[in-house]
Amino acid sequence: MFSSHPRHHAASLARSRPLLLTVWPALLAALIALTACGVDLSNPPRLATATARAAAPTATAPAPLVLPAPTATGEAIALPEAVAPTTGVELTIWVNEESAEHQAMLDELAADFANRTGTNVAVQLVAPARLPDLVNTAVLSGTLPDLILHPIEHTAGWVANGALDPAAADEVVDRLGRDTFDPAALELLSVGGQTAAIPSDGYHQLLLYRADWFADLGLRPPDTYAAMATAAESIFDPEAIISGLVIPTESNLVTTHQAFEQIALANGCRLIDEAGEVIILEDACAAALEHYYTTINRFSPTGVQTDTSARNALLAGRTGMIVTSPAILPDLAGLNPAAPPSCPECDATEDGVNYLARNVGVLTEIRGDAATAAPTAFGNVTSLGITTAADREAAQEFAVYWFEEGYERWLAINPERKVPMRLGAAGAPRQYIDAWGTQPVAGSELSLTDIYGAETVARLRDGIAAAPRWGIREGHGALLTQLYEEFTISIVLQEMLSGYFPPDSTLQEAYRRTIQLIPNYAFPIVVPQELE
Repeated sequence: MFSSHPRHHAASLARSRPLLLTVWPALLAALIALTACGVDLSNPPRLATATARAAAPTATAPAPLVLPAPTATGEAIALPEAVAPTTGVELTIWVNEESAEHQAMLDELAADFANRTGTNVAVQLVAPARLPDLVNTAVLSGTLPDLILHPIEHTAGWVANGALDPAAADEVVDRLGRDTFDPAALELLSVGGQTAAIPSDGYHQLLLYRADWFADLGLRPPDTYAAMATAAESIFDPEAIISGLVIPTESNLVTTHQAFEQIALANGCRLIDEAGEVIILEDACAAALEHYYTTINRFSPTGVQTDTSARNALLAGRTGMIVTSPAILPDLAGLNPAAPPSCPECDATEDGVNYLARNVGVLTEIRGDAATAAPTAFGNVTSLGITTAADREAAQEFAVYWFEEGYERWLAINPERKVPMRLGAAGAPRQYIDAWGTQPVAGSELSLTDIYGAETVARLRDGIAAAPRWGIREGHGALLTQLYEEFTISIVLQEMLSGYFPPDSTLQEAYRRTIQLIPNYAFPIVVPQELE
């Protein structure tokens, strides 16, 4: 039986996959030693009562196809069969999507482009988690595709390692019309004075909360550190297995890094300044980490959390808040048969929309409590890059086709996470951006505006590229690429939550590992007093 309190409505969640701790051999040895001492990093010692983790099945990698391409070491490079070069095609594009809907639509675009131009295009979907390794392997083996659709955090790094040709992309932006793009997106993708990749679409990271529970408990929306902490404590109920907040914490997820980065930026915490000095040891960062650690340690589930476990906890009515992407929005409305809402109230619908969607608050901004704090969003931008190995002219023609003939068809697949960065076209300067939020979602006849209302849609749509990001606007985007590819911040955060080292050592550890990635670091290295 469920109690009458809204927090007590819950259903069990399945366990998630264990924490991957095979990042570095040295780290593995340290972990084995710690386990012998009683520290279990796959089951962090949180104060919250156990909530089961949601399943996150591991994809089976295909057998590699070994290409006898020369490398710096003289060894063969193993390139997964899924992205093996296709004989007889004139252009190849890698796209960081995985769904059959994307494949079908992109195959249609490729066929249409071939009919128009005579240029064949091979479209290869690549799992986002695999894309960085595949690109780095392709740079070494000389097997880069012609175009790569990829997240913003990789652009500058791939320019630095020779994968992307910024001049080729910059010319396409000129051909399409710079004034047709979100100017903040063009600024964000600027490397060396050129638009290094063509901004396609993006989305805000979201803080979702049970607005009905907040109303019952007299809580204000959790848009500040204080409001988040108060709500997490008020909602947390160990007897009913209700957590206050579920946030990705697994060490091999970029979303673990992203969730903390937004919390840190909300307090005015920056990773690195324009001169290149790593400044993560400043007080604003320490306060942000204290808020992050305390809220998770006291009011979140035990164990490592993932994007899937956060989603499932909200769908099941087992948490008051989660940090996630807009991909969940159709699920909350009951439009995804594979992930239906299962909270006790979720039998109810209104105009074909599940109860949960009508009773979840959607925030894109949070604010810290330091003097440097400000309401801060976190935007993810996807862009189309032209590689240095491309048939330049043909790749540019396809990029122009993508943004003119194919763009609306691209945006129509999973529109909830594809806010257009090209706002419109010549003669219709807001054609794409004004239409966003009105497209049907998840194969239904309902749009995001129908489900969540115009005010929420505006919040989801506006300011994505203008949101701050660590390092990019300061001119150190290549460092961010390394941090993401090596999961540096995600690993440090998980180690802290797992008891590998105390919170007051966490920023020092993040600082140390970050400056190790910067060749010839030109600033005095800060050493903690206890080590002097």
